[in-house]
Amino acid sequence: MAHSDNSPAAPEPSPTTHAMLIVWGHFAREIGLLDRLANVPIPQKTVIHAPQAKLTEFFLGLLSGIEFLTDLSEGATPLVVDREVALAWKLTALADASGVSRTLKRCDAATVAGVQAALAAVAQPFLARALADLRERRQTLVLDADLTGRPVSATSRSYPGAAFGYMDGAVRLGYQLAEICLQTRRFGRQWLSARHHPGNRISSECLLELVADAERRLGCHPRRRTEWLAQRIAACEQRLAEEERWAAHHEQRVATQRERAERLLRQIQHAQTQIQSLLAAPASSRPGRPPSALGRLQAQGARWLGQLERARRQQAQASATAQAYRDRVRAQASERERLRDRWARLEQENARQAAPPRCKLRVDAGFCSGENLTAVLELGYEVETKSGNAALLRALKQQAGTAGPWTRVGKNAEMIGWPNYRLNTCPYLLTVGLERFHTPKGVLHAVLIRSQEGPDVACPDLRQWFHDDNGRQTIEAGNKEEKTTFKVQHLMSRTPGGIRLQAELTVFAANFVRWAEEWVRPRVEQSSPRFEGALSSPKRLVRIAANSPATLDRSDGRLVLRFSSLSSFAGVVVRLGGVPTRQLILPLFQSDHFLPL
Repeated sequence: MAHSDNSPAAPEPSPTTHAMLIVWGHFAREIGLLDRLANVPIPQKTVIHAPQAKLTEFFLGLLSGIEFLTDLSEGATPLVVDREVALAWKLTALADASGVSRTLKRCDAATVAGVQAALAAVAQPFLARALADLRERRQTLVLDADLTGRPVSATSRSYPGAAFGYMDGAVRLGYQLAEICLQTRRFGRQWLSARHHPGNRISSECLLELVADAERRLGCHPRRRTEWLAQRIAACEQRLAEEERWAAHHEQRVATQRERAERLLRQIQHAQTQIQSLLAAPASSRPGRPPSALGRLQAQGARWLGQLERARRQQAQASATAQAYRDRVRAQASERERLRDRWARLEQENARQAAPPRCKLRVDAGFCSGENLTAVLELGYEVETKSGNAALLRALKQQAGTAGPWTRVGKNAEMIGWPNYRLNTCPYLLTVGLERFHTPKGVLHAVLIRSQEGPDVACPDLRQWFHDDNGRQTIEAGNKEEKTTFKVQHLMSRTPGGIRLQAELTVFAANFVRWAEEWVRPRVEQSSPRFEGALSSPKRLVRIAANSPATLDRSDGRLVLRFSSLSSFAGVVVRLGGVPTRQLILPLFQSDHFLPL
């Protein structure tokens, strides 16, 4: 006799067209990202979808590499119809692109601050791990800062605060995104700050605030060079004493000329009295030839009057000169007090940090003002930068003829260097290098600048210096990744809050996909060489894996993602459930090795 099988049928596999978004959704759950985004304040009421859910959906769109916000609903594989993505990210459903747009319009400064705090809290454990790894290895912390253009249509009038500025080799209307990142062994490039500015913002104005952002995120900074600052204070006091001496000297000249003018004025008045007396006397009583007393008095009075005019003129000149010196005295005194306050503040910062790391700051020529160089050197950074100063380039080219042979540093590049070089705009000694490139367009030149710890140092290895400067291409690659992978330059909102949120979420997404790699790898049950390579490539993960078809298998008490045979990752299997849940914040970050410094 046959027996019927009453056991429940295994659920059918569920399809998705965004495989990697499913994986990242489960990773986002474990690191607490979803809970933090759910508590961000957004001044919009819930009708069908909570505004926080639509903010999460916007982040999902960035992770899938959408170019325009409408791609959420109208892309080749619309995200809004993918039910499995919504479930993976703890959303009941996904809103239409227009709904996400309306939410971005309502996001204000409080929303931006809330998102920044939420993202920083999620990022901190990963940043602490990467930083601890570098510091345990006693490696220099390398920071890169740059400015990325976010142009809009030159005829647009609907983008708030947009301004014309230099972007991507041309003057365009739009915005600038000032960014700074840390190079790490564990997670590669880690973005620490992204500040949104109008398009006409000068890069040199952004550097110090980026450095301050980075130090807050890292919780550490290099040893401040207060001894260098003390030298500036001593030089300022010397200049102050000199200006005071010259001010007193010219004030004495003013007093001397004033006394002279007063004496001459009295003499003139006395002579005029005598002349009046002589004129009032009878003509018969006036002496005749030789010249009379009246004539002598009139001639003497004219001479005294000329001397009085010269005395008053000299008094005015001396007074103006004395006033100029007094103004310089006040300026020097103010500068001395500013330097003393800065010295005291930096001394306190040194006292609060027992084991400061070595830090290197690499920036391009746009950040290289004398004021910035001076400030970051005093903050303790080793600096590598370029100079766009045409006068400096001309001066070095003139000196190159008598400075010795050029050193070949690349296939078509040569260098010559000068240590102990002093720029007019920076009080500290620097090492400068002149690059010479042989190109089909002719010989081109560029100037490199780097810090040095003291006087009378030897010129560094020019080949290594050239190689180190080329290492700054990492941030150029980061900018390219943001533009080609995450489309940061295509603004998806026209409100201040929405524009800033896109920037914040974009740089977070670039970090997020790198953090997820080590979480994903042990969950890959079946892999392929192509998928293994993609796991360390954010571009391939976003553009290919996040838009690949797959099925979700929930049989046997497990949750397994299987990439479709129609995908370039066919056969790859990732286990997402059915094993003991591992809270990333507990086992990975509780040891001393991972505690924040």
